[in-house]
Amino acid sequence: MIRKVLTLVALGAAMAATACAPATRFEWGAYEQALYAYTQNPEGRSVYKTSLEQAIERGQKRNAVAPGMYAELGYLYLEEGDSAAALEHFQQERILFPESARFMDRVISQIEPSKAVAGGQN
Repeated sequence: MIRKVLTLVALGAAMAATACAPATRFEWGAYEQALYAYTQNPEGRSVYKTSLEQAIERGQKRNAVAPGMYAELGYLYLEEGDSAAALEHFQQERILFPESARFMDRVISQIEPSKAVAGGQN
């Protein structure tokens, strides 16, 4: 009987600890699975793109878009020939993650040189 009580207490404590576990800092959505599927089957590009869009949307709700998400989605837009959407996403990446500014500025300048320093030079 005591063993059952101790087991229940331990189980309850484990459940309580798990329920209180902090959420991750960034919203990744199904990024890993979608990226893996995309690398294995590039024809599944639309699924990968949708996965990125959904992760960004969820991340925006709690101000937790993961680093690189905007840049990755921007690259997909660039490959599709939509340079305006690509620029928008590259600039958003640069704003949210200032440590990416040098890289994003170079990428942006390759697309449209006049917008390379839209957010200021670091």
